[in-house]
Amino acid sequence: MPNPNQSLARERAARSRLLQILRGSGLIRATWVKLNRPCGSGVCKCATAKRHWHKSWSISQSRAGKLRRKSIPNRLRDEVDGWLKQYWEARELLDLVSEEYWARLEKKPRRK
Repeated sequence: MPNPNQSLARERAARSRLLQILRGSGLIRATWVKLNRPCGSGVCKCATAKRHWHKSWSISQSRAGKLRRKSIPNRLRDEVDGWLKQYWEARELLDLVSEEYWARLEKKPRRK
């Protein structure tokens, strides 16, 4: 049987970290998408073969059944990657807190 004090400590730690994330630099729900495409210039190498196509990165998100995508310049990739990681960490922490409350519900006696 799990120790209730350990359970409370885990929940407190998760809530504390979640607040740090929310007060931090930001978070975004999205996934990385790598794009390979030609630039359109007739004199560029990419016009001759698909293997020379330019690589770029974007993020995508499904919202209300529609996909939205935003191209991310190389100078912002590290910052956006940090936001993505913050989102996934926050999601894991919310799951942990939710599991603690599920455990509490399972412990409570039923009323007749």
